[in-house]
Amino acid sequence: MKHGSPVQSPVKSSVFSRACAKTSTRVKVLIQVLVALLSSSALPLACSSKPTPCVDSSCATGQRCVQDECRASCSASTASTNCGAGQSCARWGFADGTQGNYCVVLPGSTADAGAADGSIAVPVSKKCDANADCATDMGEFCVGGTCRLACSSHFDCQSFGECLDGTDADGTAGLFCDLSQPQQSGQFYTHCPSGTDAECDTRDGFFCVGAGADDLDAYCTNDCTTDDTCAPGFACLPLVRAPCSDDCSLMGNPADRMCVPSDQIGPGKPFQCAAHGVTRNVCRPRKFCNSCQSDADCLAVPNQICAADQSGAKICTEACDQAHPSCPWGSAGECGVWDPALGIATCAHRFGACVGTGKSCEPCEKDSDCGAMGACQVSDFTGEQWCVDFSVSCSCNGMTDANGLCTGGGCPMSPSGLAMLCEDDPATTGSPTGICVGANTQTGILASLSSPQTGCWPAN
Repeated sequence: MKHGSPVQSPVKSSVFSRACAKTSTRVKVLIQVLVALLSSSALPLACSSKPTPCVDSSCATGQRCVQDECRASCSASTASTNCGAGQSCARWGFADGTQGNYCVVLPGSTADAGAADGSIAVPVSKKCDANADCATDMGEFCVGGTCRLACSSHFDCQSFGECLDGTDADGTAGLFCDLSQPQQSGQFYTHCPSGTDAECDTRDGFFCVGAGADDLDAYCTNDCTTDDTCAPGFACLPLVRAPCSDDCSLMGNPADRMCVPSDQIGPGKPFQCAAHGVTRNVCRPRKFCNSCQSDADCLAVPNQICAADQSGAKICTEACDQAHPSCPWGSAGECGVWDPALGIATCAHRFGACVGTGKSCEPCEKDSDCGAMGACQVSDFTGEQWCVDFSVSCSCNGMTDANGLCTGGGCPMSPSGLAMLCEDDPATTGSPTGICVGANTQTGILASLSSPQTGCWPAN
């Protein structure tokens, strides 16, 4: 997870901009600390100039300064004995960049100190007429007559509902936690930075998905069959992993810390054989180029919005600046005003749509977008996704570079006109013929470097 202030959308104000805007009514709220608590990210104080009276050196062994008080560390299994009345065990980020689970008082909380699982209680929906009626120092604002927490994603609202559009009593539009559909702790909108299932509700089938230990973006999720079985902001998408040992006609990669052991692969087991790895369908956050109907569909990722692209299809995307364009998926993304109803610049795919017809190097969301003889490839570097068509063969005739690749070899050109790369080592591809894996998106002197940047679109 990246630290620091997120890019501001011209459509909605984020929790950070709101905290610093109306200081006369918000008392210079410490909202960044609140968001750090709820989204498990260690964020520095931004708007408060008041010194913190509590210092760690004054606390007892095992305690640190949390909310201006010495508080004990805790875990879900010991929260009932470690935390006092009205406190809950939750992730807290400190100004020095460290973080951990500590006993905290959540805004409006009616936490039960005897709760054995240390779950976070849903705050009371206090009625209000003005922002001053709410706990503005804890990030609450009066929205529709009810005090609600400001947010930038559904993860900010874990156990507090979903992050939805709203307007506060001062007329400022933004995103706020809606208390009508709270998720349980350890289920959707819960982070699991340990990289293990211990922070997820395994009793209800939830498990941790991420890049391993210390991945602050790792999250709890479960298996699915359709998008409707997932929480808002998530879609039912394949999770592709490498097998730990040779399986499914694929080479094993025991060095991959996310590899899947053979006892979890096969009929009736979590993972099934797929074209370029083993896979299971799980609820995953909708990211750039995933389909959507509303902003809520995209807010498992902070500050994303739902907007039409060049084809008219609605996709999860983000606002951008045409004067200084920066979009997801590296050179495959472009900034422009594609949605006339929205009227602002957003990011879209240079192909003109996020899903093509399944041909080599055309964009895709999942394997099924690439036909019966294809698979959806994902760049580890940029996140760009494109089709690899296994029905198209190629050959380097022994003339490969240090990466086992050659340019051309019988591969078609990419939609952008780049010569595609052929990989024809059966030990790597698991195929007796070569596979057109993508193109080198680097041009000029960069194209001669030993490690090509694989994708389908050159720099703009």
